[in-house]
Amino acid sequence: MPALTSGPRQAELRRTPDGVVLHLGLVAGPVYLERPVADLLTYSIGRPWQVAAPDPDGFWISRRPGEHRAGCRTGPLAVEFRLAFDEGDRLRLDLSWRNTSRRRLADLAVGVLLDLGRVKDSQLTVPGLIYNDNPSADPARPVPRVGHTPGGGFVAEEDRLPIPGVNLEWREGRDRRQLSVFSRPQARRSADGQVRYGSLGVIRQDGPVVAALSGVLMFDGKQDVRYVSKAATEATDDGYLTLRPGEVYTQQLVLDWGPQRIRGHAFRELVAGGRALFAEPGASALTTAELVALKTVALDNRWYQAGTVAGYTKFSEIPGNGPRKTAHFLYGWTGQGLKLAWCDAQLGFTAGDRLRIDRCRAAVEFYLGGSSTPTPGLRHNAYQVTTRRWTSFRTGSRPMIASRAYGETLSDLADIVALFRRHGEPVPPSWPAALTEAAAFLRRSQLPDGTFPIGWRLDGTPASTAISAAGLPCVLAALKTADVLDADDLLAEATTWMSRYHDQHARTFDRPFARSTLDAACEDKEAGMYYFMAAYELFRRTGDPLYASWCEVAADWLLTWVYVWSPEQDEGTPLHRSGFNAIGWPSVSVQNHHLDVFFPTYELLSFGLLSGRPHYADAARTTLHALTQGVAVSPGDWDFPLPGEQGEAVFQTYWQRRGHTNTWNPSWVIAVPLANALRIQADG
Repeated sequence: MPALTSGPRQAELRRTPDGVVLHLGLVAGPVYLERPVADLLTYSIGRPWQVAAPDPDGFWISRRPGEHRAGCRTGPLAVEFRLAFDEGDRLRLDLSWRNTSRRRLADLAVGVLLDLGRVKDSQLTVPGLIYNDNPSADPARPVPRVGHTPGGGFVAEEDRLPIPGVNLEWREGRDRRQLSVFSRPQARRSADGQVRYGSLGVIRQDGPVVAALSGVLMFDGKQDVRYVSKAATEATDDGYLTLRPGEVYTQQLVLDWGPQRIRGHAFRELVAGGRALFAEPGASALTTAELVALKTVALDNRWYQAGTVAGYTKFSEIPGNGPRKTAHFLYGWTGQGLKLAWCDAQLGFTAGDRLRIDRCRAAVEFYLGGSSTPTPGLRHNAYQVTTRRWTSFRTGSRPMIASRAYGETLSDLADIVALFRRHGEPVPPSWPAALTEAAAFLRRSQLPDGTFPIGWRLDGTPASTAISAAGLPCVLAALKTADVLDADDLLAEATTWMSRYHDQHARTFDRPFARSTLDAACEDKEAGMYYFMAAYELFRRTGDPLYASWCEVAADWLLTWVYVWSPEQDEGTPLHRSGFNAIGWPSVSVQNHHLDVFFPTYELLSFGLLSGRPHYADAARTTLHALTQGVAVSPGDWDFPLPGEQGEAVFQTYWQRRGHTNTWNPSWVIAVPLANALRIQADG
């Protein structure tokens, strides 16, 4: 029987003097992998588990049209290996491990190790966890890494991966190649209702080895170590199999390989594969109108005014409605003070509610009236209501104006000016004047490489010279300011700034988007968000196909953080009781492995519709609906006394409290979903 072929790909199992060999390649093209099947299997009994090749006894092989099978005995286990292409030209690799002995096998670890040998110039993506081995992550903090020397590795539970797969890209001669390995996760629920999945990751031997295992874990090359919280690990005895006599453990893997045209962009194959392999619909707990109504209740609860002091508190003042914190306004990041003001005004214009428009006006006037620093164009990030002081973040025991938070706030101010003008509402001259002054500051306050620092001291000097994407919101702010000021010179400069970030991050992803989340120095979703939003702003203004391509790449990078499947939860947990569905929910960073609602849903939807790329619009709608889960509809829901509240974190995996949510509810959890929903409503 001939080799299996489908589209450009070719695969086969064949018998050789060295045993049965797996061959993956292209039809009339190069070989991508050729290894004895015995070298691709791993099996160990005992703790800690070992990366050990089995000692096979008597391989058999069967080749039929459309399907190749092989199998062997190794100790007490019988292993069967099946290959067949699916309709998308991807190779299904199904394995079964059967206990042929008369005794119960405990502390068992089995799986597949795909070793491509010493590959050159490689990049690795494990969705939500590892992006080119996380080069921007603080080396002093434990985060997932594989490392570059033999003995390193990271293997995680499948439910920790938004897309359960691993992609490896490398150079072979003058060409680049990529291989994606997907798992079709299968839940194992024990008698006590707990759920376990298999595990995926990469182990460093002579080169990177993709590991698809039965559930055992590895962190920093150490077996039986789990990443459990922010920069924290703990030993675990979890992940081992127990097979009764005759019991079978199965694995369903899907392999996808081929040439890679653009260096560093092979992660996009994970998104395409995830879209094709996981077609289950997401969930929706509320309509968009219901979400707006409930979030508006929470918004109103955050409004504070005493004389000229006016704004939105980061936390609720109602006892038990989230953490009890000293009242303060935070502009940008987890506060989003002016985004809340924009939401209030948008609601006011839609309903003809003068009070809401005036609240927005008062909040902007208060911010602009008191937030100045000694440096013209640079403003504080926060106001402490009880002490009546303007403050900022701190780093190195000194104040720092975070570029991320300041850029977000300037963007929101520009949006408010545009909103008022669109509805014929008078705009005080001080508002565009503040944008003009801020733009002048941004023009003179970059690092030598032309990007923005993570933050500035109060005198306008950089607080850090570290390479980061944290300042991308300043580019977005400049683009929006150029629009409201009709400033073509600022548009040209902002476009140049954006090109520098493109070269630094998105051209090759040698250094993926990182360090936007202010409490986590690492690769994070939010850094990529602001690149996407700035690229979208350029595309919206110009229609230039170049910027559409930038949007596409950034959108796919963001979608590596978004769940395409829904892990089952332990019985009795809040997520299990509510029927929570993770599809469409994004995770946060390579350091923080929970889910949250911070996502550019409106911009992704709009880009998909404007550019004729409907799969992005579909993805945006899935996320829009998914993020309505976890919102309190009635008092007491999700442990909130106030309707409309929502916890910042959903714990879908073994990071903090799997199966639970928290009640940490800073005001961004109101602002971002509400702003997205209002914009989508306004566009019809």
